[in-house]
Amino acid sequence: MDEAFKIPPKSPKYLTEISKLQEIFKGLVGSEFRLTGKTRTDGANIRKLIAKELLSNGLPEAANTGEYEIVPPKKKGVPKMLREFIDSYTVTSGDSYNLQVWNRIPNCKTVLIKYDSGETLKCDEVRYIFVKIDTLHNIITSIIILTAKYIETHFGKFGKPTIKHQLLISNKARSQIYTSESKILTFPDSKKLSYLITDAYKKPDDSMANEPSMQNLYSIKLLTEMVAKKLIGRKLDNSSTKNRGQALERMTLELLGYKMAANENLVGGFPDIPNQLLEVKIQDTQTVDLGRFTPEKEETVIAENNLTTFDVRYLIALTNSKTDVIEGIILAPGEKLGEIFTYVSDVSYKCQRSIPMSFFNSYEGKCVYNP
Repeated sequence: MDEAFKIPPKSPKYLTEISKLQEIFKGLVGSEFRLTGKTRTDGANIRKLIAKELLSNGLPEAANTGEYEIVPPKKKGVPKMLREFIDSYTVTSGDSYNLQVWNRIPNCKTVLIKYDSGETLKCDEVRYIFVKIDTLHNIITSIIILTAKYIETHFGKFGKPTIKHQLLISNKARSQIYTSESKILTFPDSKKLSYLITDAYKKPDDSMANEPSMQNLYSIKLLTEMVAKKLIGRKLDNSSTKNRGQALERMTLELLGYKMAANENLVGGFPDIPNQLLEVKIQDTQTVDLGRFTPEKEETVIAENNLTTFDVRYLIALTNSKTDVIEGIILAPGEKLGEIFTYVSDVSYKCQRSIPMSFFNSYEGKCVYNP
């Protein structure tokens, strides 16, 4: 495949409209394609066919070196055909097709490409090209172009991978926070939560382990004043990350006015402080371990109020690894984290979604987009 496809477009605006891709690829329907039986080889050959059609149509202008950043380490999860933000899949036979997407959660807002202009290309903007092959006659019978949103809407959500979730906060991002006047990076509460929160402080009379009382749920604005500003400059015990995390959690509870006995156990669940829908984390290396739950993908946390991982507030203390002093704070709803930082995992993983073969067969002889 041409090396040009490894470079993203100059801007997301330069991408070929997804609705126009069906015109570009329709000439491939009915053409010969012989499977080798080797999955990687067949996949590479399909990409070459698609690339040829795109090249003949004219590729979007390429971004210049230094104008963009590929966010995930080792380019994990980035589409193979980066210039048009396309991944392709070969569909053959059986009752269903098992779509496997590696190293990204398809229908989420995690940033894959970040431009100096502030523009981004995210996971949910990848275009999926399915090439259906008639293995008996060795021809391409249909091409179906889908978005991740369409796939989840029509066939159900992608399966959740079992991975260790981590958030990558670059040294550049840390430096920007440290050099800011407040040393705090905050974002407003999610829209859903904005109707339930209060900016007025009232000392809690509830247990920190209870689900939030919507009349006394502190806003991020109030949490910034009550907690974030007062944590700057404090020192955490120089011990394991787990113990320092618990120390930070106890500091936060104390600043919020919760009564806790010295030997009282913390909740240890998600979020760390359920009564304030607040998750507390420490970062002294580039990554923050998020554990089993991640706001990369929306999951229900409190069913009664339809609150999800997107609504949970994350307080991340940026500590100096040598002095253990808190030098910066990030305080943001889960929905914002993937837009300003990036999610990574410590191993390769895949998200899967089964699509009935009848769906592909129903468009025989056609090239369609989100039909």
